[in-house]
Amino acid sequence: MKFNELEVVARDGIEGRHADLECSATEERPVALRGRGPLDSSDGNHPVNETPSADGTEGWWDALRRRKVVQWGILYVAGAWSFLQGVEFLSDTYAWPHQLQQLATLALLIGLPIALVLAWYHGDRGHQRVTTAEFTIITLLLMIGGGALAFYQHNSDRGAKPVSAATEAPASPALPAASEARPSLAVLPFVDLSQLKDQEYLGDGLAEEIINQLTQVPGLRLVGRTSSFSFKGKDADLRTIGSRLGVAHLLEGSVRKAGDRIRITAQLVAASDSSQLWSKTYDRHLTDVFAVQDEIARDVAQALSVKLDAVKLNTAQGGTTNVDAYDRYLRWRQLLFSEYVDEEHDRQRVRLAREAVALDPAFVLGWDALATSLDALARQVDSEQAARLREEAAQVRARIAGLAPEHWIVKRERAFALWRDGKWAEAIALTREIMDGGPMSYERAYPYTELIFSVGYLDETVAVVEQLKTVEPLAMFISRDLQFDYTAARRLDDAEAEYQRSLSLEGNDTEPTGLAFQRMLARPNADLKALRDLHGRLAKTLDWPFFLDLGGVLDDRSAMLAVLREAAADPAYSGNRRGILFQMEMANALGDADLAVDALRRYLESDKGFKDGRMNHRTYWELWTSPYSGLRSHPEFKRLLIDTGVAKYWRQTGRWGDGCKPVGADDFQCE
Repeated sequence: MKFNELEVVARDGIEGRHADLECSATEERPVALRGRGPLDSSDGNHPVNETPSADGTEGWWDALRRRKVVQWGILYVAGAWSFLQGVEFLSDTYAWPHQLQQLATLALLIGLPIALVLAWYHGDRGHQRVTTAEFTIITLLLMIGGGALAFYQHNSDRGAKPVSAATEAPASPALPAASEARPSLAVLPFVDLSQLKDQEYLGDGLAEEIINQLTQVPGLRLVGRTSSFSFKGKDADLRTIGSRLGVAHLLEGSVRKAGDRIRITAQLVAASDSSQLWSKTYDRHLTDVFAVQDEIARDVAQALSVKLDAVKLNTAQGGTTNVDAYDRYLRWRQLLFSEYVDEEHDRQRVRLAREAVALDPAFVLGWDALATSLDALARQVDSEQAARLREEAAQVRARIAGLAPEHWIVKRERAFALWRDGKWAEAIALTREIMDGGPMSYERAYPYTELIFSVGYLDETVAVVEQLKTVEPLAMFISRDLQFDYTAARRLDDAEAEYQRSLSLEGNDTEPTGLAFQRMLARPNADLKALRDLHGRLAKTLDWPFFLDLGGVLDDRSAMLAVLREAAADPAYSGNRRGILFQMEMANALGDADLAVDALRRYLESDKGFKDGRMNHRTYWELWTSPYSGLRSHPEFKRLLIDTGVAKYWRQTGRWGDGCKPVGADDFQCE
């Protein structure tokens, strides 16, 4: 080949190169001069692209250098690194999701082998034509890269971890799905709009206190302070903040001070579109900044818990997302559990329940509150009014059954009906299902505790009510129940300790005081001063003639028993049904089992369902509330257990009441 033919080959690209390969093997082939590639600093007289060696045995490294694969790779990596630096800068500036940087990095990693393939096929002499092999390799790489991106995206979405207040870990960048089990929220620092800009500490403190209040709501996923406050002072839109924190809702607000007054505005918004879901403005005198902060934090936390359906008694439990309706219900509940039983308080409870269901007609718990209050008020008024109230209560319960036929409130009424029909085992099983079917609460647990106490399962009752005490430690009504349960289980020291604890609680303390009076009376050497003090407190509410007369003979046990015997013989002197019950408990404390069991029979027989075995389950409680005199081993007590059907239930189920056991096939004994 002549020298001018060599120049033609160098110009013609792939076609010329193939023609050259077809030359005779005996023809001489010129050897191109070697250069040092694109980064060579020598003069431009050397060829940039090298041709294969004359003997066709070119090594891999020589081929990579000739095709400039290494140079292309270095340039690609340098360019990718620069690009990622720019993405990181823009992400921080505009609060872009962190996932964008991850996807960009993954895409560039996938692009590296594609760039190297392109270098292999096109780095030698700048060839432009794509061969079948090259096309196949690039297609496979793109398919593998696309699969890797899809796999990453799928696992990123599925593995996103919710942020907790305890860990304050970085949140998932993706907005949570609408169907997420728990509502999610981030509380942002409140903005200081005061003229002097001197209330930032109050805005931050208010947001922190709201976070502290909301962390006590188990149905809410809350982002911690560090993550929420990371956006302080940044001009990021709410959708971006929600995406970065991985929450569906944001609480934002403002603080504005003018003189000695302060205005605080709080609003709940949806992170997806910034739409307002709830807002409230507070105007307060700034006499005590921390008291104002605590008050507003509690109010906002409660409102958000209701609005986000994260309260213990949420809509799934028959609750409401109407903040005003929930407020009426809480006031009704507080009034109910204060246990002030009179016409005035009953009418207040009826009014609050009516207002609650007017605000939310689908509020099942509100309707149940109304039915309960109507029945209670019926016991305080004349028979004509009582009939109307009970009829309305029955209509309300029918409405509840229509609203939520499988709701636990409907099941509770069904269980009580089963009890009245003599199907005690089914009734107890259904109330256990109610208790186990949701969060532990007094409303769910009390039907079960009432029924098992009725049949003498005293230790189990104590165990459940002790759990309720941990849920509602400041509730007088739970402390009262526990004192009765401890007394029935003969845990008298525990009953006294619980009574002492209850002295600091709010609510009606008449029954706890009565139990303390009986414990004191049961002691052989009772403290007379303490006994008179307890009697004096009870006499303010218990005006039975026999009880008032007892106050004059507290130092003479025989005289007290004489008063009780006179009351047993004279109904007018005895007082009402509750007076008979108190006589039983007093005689028991004084150690007279005969007198106590006589009063117990009179009390049970006064129930209209005694003869046909359809007594209200609460009437059975009084079988177990007198532990002092040996009453439970009295022959007449055994007959009462038979007459009331309790012994029959024990034998049918094989589970006997605490302190009782079978004796042979037909007998039993209690102690």
